[in-house]
Amino acid sequence: MNRLLPCMLACMLCLPFPMQAAPPTLAWDSLPEHPRLFANAARWDVLRKQVATDEVSRQLFAVVRDTATRVLDEPPVAYVDKGAFWHGPMRQAQGRILSLAMMFRLTGEVRFLTRAKLEMKTMAELPNWYPQHFLDTAEGALGMAVGLDWLHDALTAEERAQFANAIIEKALRASLLVGEEKTWVAGSNNWTAVCHGGLVIGALAVAEREPALARQIVERALEHMPRYAALYAPAGAYSEGPDYWAYGTTFYALMREALRTTFSATCDLERAPGFLQTADYTLQMTAPSGRLFNFADNGSGIGLEPIMFWFARELRRADLIQRDLAQIKSLAEAVASGTSRDDRSRMMALALIWREPSPVSAPTMPRPLTWWSEGGSQPQAVLRSAWNDPRATFIGIKAGRANDSHAHMDIGSFILEADGVRWAVDLGRESYPHARGHGIPNTELFNTAQDSRRWTIFRCGPESHNLLRFDAALPDVNATATIRPAPGGDGAPGFLVDLTPVHAAQVRKASRHFALRADRSVVITDEWTTGARATEVSWQWLTEAAVTRERDGFTLKQSGQSLRLRVESPERFTFAVEDVSAARQPFDSPNQDLTRLSLRLQTPADTAARILVIAEPGSLSTPATPPPREP
Repeated sequence: MNRLLPCMLACMLCLPFPMQAAPPTLAWDSLPEHPRLFANAARWDVLRKQVATDEVSRQLFAVVRDTATRVLDEPPVAYVDKGAFWHGPMRQAQGRILSLAMMFRLTGEVRFLTRAKLEMKTMAELPNWYPQHFLDTAEGALGMAVGLDWLHDALTAEERAQFANAIIEKALRASLLVGEEKTWVAGSNNWTAVCHGGLVIGALAVAEREPALARQIVERALEHMPRYAALYAPAGAYSEGPDYWAYGTTFYALMREALRTTFSATCDLERAPGFLQTADYTLQMTAPSGRLFNFADNGSGIGLEPIMFWFARELRRADLIQRDLAQIKSLAEAVASGTSRDDRSRMMALALIWREPSPVSAPTMPRPLTWWSEGGSQPQAVLRSAWNDPRATFIGIKAGRANDSHAHMDIGSFILEADGVRWAVDLGRESYPHARGHGIPNTELFNTAQDSRRWTIFRCGPESHNLLRFDAALPDVNATATIRPAPGGDGAPGFLVDLTPVHAAQVRKASRHFALRADRSVVITDEWTTGARATEVSWQWLTEAAVTRERDGFTLKQSGQSLRLRVESPERFTFAVEDVSAARQPFDSPNQDLTRLSLRLQTPADTAARILVIAEPGSLSTPATPPPREP
């Protein structure tokens, strides 16, 4: 296909997107003056006034200014591969450039301009931007493009040429050497959004110098974006999980915003099915403790996400940024007291640009206590007893398949919180640099085929997840487990995971059912039917709590709280409590205080059997006053 097509055709190729009668074309022949990325001159004038009149904008300004000021006396970023390529250095440089360039535009202080140019010149003089790991290149393109655009009028002609040529040669032309098949170019994960997003922003920054090249980069991105955008369908969940949601979604929105502020057209990127609904995704994935439901390669921590300010502005929803506002206030207070903190986002400057001080509306309906996503490669579901209660019961459930980006063998796994404690845990990702440095090459680390060495890593394979397993076999990585709403016998809200496709080589049927009772206890019912041979069944629960073996189950204790796991089943099980905190192999990290509980059972051939476990929070003996529901 000729990529030099008008935007109208590129948008028409976006088949999953709803179409307007006449899609807009991009006005390549009438590019606006710089600055044009994310904010034009008029918006910058508004921001100068806004930081004086809006308290949140003032706090954001204080944090960004502090970030920029701390950089002034530091040397430029050193581009050294410490086992993670140049990803860290490129992101660090990007954050510095955004902060320094914003402070120069808002304050006019030349010291910020001088320091930003030093960072940009250091990056421009590199021989390349590590294209063999193209995420690094894309991050560099975003940083350099924003610096060139926001500082454009204060740069000399020679500096503009140097920075533009670096974008052109080290990012745009370098990207054309990457084949489309089995790469980020035509992919469907966060790499696709990040790489195309960074390149589009770079192309728009230099479009007047290389119009044909810039147009080629933009139209190639628009051709391939629908495949990535399908991740959000149908209702906003994200198959790679909440960590990677923030990364991919931010760059997808940045691409849209760069097109909008340059051409006053977005090619309907925001109209991809589920995309605007994804604003609620991380809120649903956040447990009462404030930690994420961290399946697959995700961590459980959550930081400030500037992209939420974009969603709040677009959807007119103040509720989306309540958590972020609290973090910004805390950061601003730390700045005022002279306390150094490292938990600020490198893209904090964008949060200020997207901050909308005018009144915005709250959702018209309460947030649901049950949530699920039936589409995509990784169906997910959540049950919670209440919003805004740190002691509420919460269950995050995962179905899906293992042969997917950043996936683990965690099909049918879950996490459970109650009384402020995470009783059933997921470890998240193994450190990529650690695994690489101890014998797992990159080709295997991200290989999700059935026989990949990835599955020998404790945190990636089935050994470390809260699963139902058969003959200790690996699940079929190409099969997909589904999930659907299924109330419990007493009408309690619940979900059923059909594991049959994933374990078809071991059993005829297998399923897991989760129900959350009105008293905040959880019932987990696992059922299976064996085939022509006997099968060993094992049931796993990973916890960081202290465990006591009871006659009919286990008692868990942690942080002054307790959880009782009571087994109700006619079958005769073998109970086990195993310390799995030590690293099993050189490429595994240790997992402090980690214990694995297990139930094991031999099921004869052609037999139906089940395990029923009731998780009862210790606080059930002293019920608390029900908290108010989320408005």
